[in-house]
Amino acid sequence: MDRFLQRLLDISAITRDQTTLKAALAELADQFDFCGYGFLNLRPGETYAVSNFSPEWQHRYLSAKLNRHDPRIDKARRIRRAFSWSAEAEWTSLSKEGQRFFSAAGQFGIRCGISIPVAIANGAMSMLTFASSRPTLAREWTIDPIAAASAAGQMHARIESIRTAPSAELPIYLSPKEATYVRWLELGKAVDVVAEIEQVKYNTVRIALAEVRRRYDLCNNTQLVALAIRRGLI
Repeated sequence: MDRFLQRLLDISAITRDQTTLKAALAELADQFDFCGYGFLNLRPGETYAVSNFSPEWQHRYLSAKLNRHDPRIDKARRIRRAFSWSAEAEWTSLSKEGQRFFSAAGQFGIRCGISIPVAIANGAMSMLTFASSRPTLAREWTIDPIAAASAAGQMHARIESIRTAPSAELPIYLSPKEATYVRWLELGKAVDVVAEIEQVKYNTVRIALAEVRRRYDLCNNTQLVALAIRRGLI
């Protein structure tokens, strides 16, 4: 594990462009008998992946919001340190949603691996995973949680600093009415004023905005406006 983490640190230190970064991570995965890597940013409203897993799997993972049923994410949030995992070894302890998740992942050769979560800004989390198509890992991994978190944290910083293009991103949409309400918020109008301008009931606007926040795990309307601007929806 020490050699693996050192290579991960080296990649973070020397790569200056996204092409080199992605190629180096793919090479690292292959060198240590993994079938691929996946970096997942889980900040609300900014969920995206940088990965060489099957594009079909990545699209399915985010568009169908499979991350909400990913046992690895649940475990990462619970224990907050690096861990190894195996769908086969953990099958009987998984919920039905977790079993369905790993059944789907197994179709794309994702059956076991290691995952390293790190805390990021605003109370969110990112996670770096290396996966294998084997039932269990080919070697024993003694994971130093502090060293692993340091390496994954530096990788997160590098991915963001060089503005690495996501290989998959959570689809974001607003209906015409939702976009209209959010646009008024962006212009500084309060919810009751928006309702008055649009000649609808206050609860019509409030409920519509609450549904969008729920859809994208947002805490308040400020986050919603920021997301809509960032994704060019208003």
